Amino acid sequence: MTVCQGRIAAHCPHPGRTVVDGDGLWAAPGLVDIHVHGAAGHDFGDPDPAAWLRILDTHQRAGTTTVLATLASDTPDRMRAATETAAALITTGQAPGLAGVHWEGPALAPAMAGAHAPAHLRQSGEVLEELSSPPAALRMVTLAPELPGAHALTAHLTAHHVVVSAGHSAAGPADLAAAQARGLSHVAHLWSGQSALTRPRLHRLPGLLEAALASDGLSAEVIADGQHLPGELLRIAWRCLGADRICLISDATAGAELRAGARFATGASTGIVHPDGYATTVDETAFCGATAPLAEGLRRMWKATGAPVEDVITMATATPARTAGLYPRKGSLHLGADGDLVLLDPCLRVRAVLASGRWVLPLPGGAHAGP
Repeated sequence: MTVCQGRIAAHCPHPGRTVVDGDGLWAAPGLVDIHVHGAAGHDFGDPDPAAWLRILDTHQRAGTTTVLATLASDTPDRMRAATETAAALITTGQAPGLAGVHWEGPALAPAMAGAHAPAHLRQSGEVLEELSSPPAALRMVTLAPELPGAHALTAHLTAHHVVVSAGHSAAGPADLAAAQARGLSHVAHLWSGQSALTRPRLHRLPGLLEAALASDGLSAEVIADGQHLPGELLRIAWRCLGADRICLISDATAGAELRAGARFATGASTGIVHPDGYATTVDETAFCGATAPLAEGLRRMWKATGAPVEDVITMATATPARTAGLYPRKGSLHLGADGDLVLLDPCLRVRAVLASGRWVLPLPGGAHAGP
């Protein structure tokens, strides 16, 4: 495989080539994380570009070369300012791994808000006004499709080529179907912040979870960090949706790489890191995102499901890239794709990372000057 001037190429005519011997390793596209909030004590909700670059660097070194910077529910000014930070970084070319912004909220169901600050949830109509002219950096919005005004917001966003995702929602099958008819195409983190099967009297009523698993065409996210979901649920997701519809995500927050006991911000909420490697809200009533990079979810999904390595890699590369409208420039090794590459050992641990044609994690002793 050849990478030339930051792209996958058939050959490279330029002198000074570097040759890497990856014998015994899997070569895969750089991982694509469409739902990630932060790392190393920093949150994408902070509009400081230095914080964003630190987050991106942390995830790049762990194998994630493309991200949608995910903003948790916050004030309109804070969410707007953070989105403007993304636009500036993308326009100036300072952050080639930044593919855009994902607003997770604020039009979410209060009963399903999880770690989102209740004070910063807003009605769909308010969000529609805020996004009357969606910024170019905005690629995805997660909302509760059953809320009043959600259909108008969904239709507006999809008309402007923004991917709409159902999440933090008490929706049922009819709500989801109506939203799909208006362009909704994705479902946020299965089993997290969504309605599930109920039996108010005799009859069983499916929730958003069952509707998503039984759906045709919808893609859906899975957090395979070893904390959010047991292996049995990961296997159900894989059997129902397959590699071409499952997006592995990290949902990593600023708590990633922090020591146990550390507190951090995610949007307007505060989380705390626990000794066993997970994070919760301070009152411990909900997970507050995750603390592991996407590569950890890749390994755990493989171990839990027994899926072929190619399928698990697809869930962390091509499928999220397609979902976000980035494929094949991202999530593939096709000619002309961005020069993003990870080398994985037989246990699917990341051994080297190439991002935009630059080694951000070189293979120790694995490179020498080419002829």
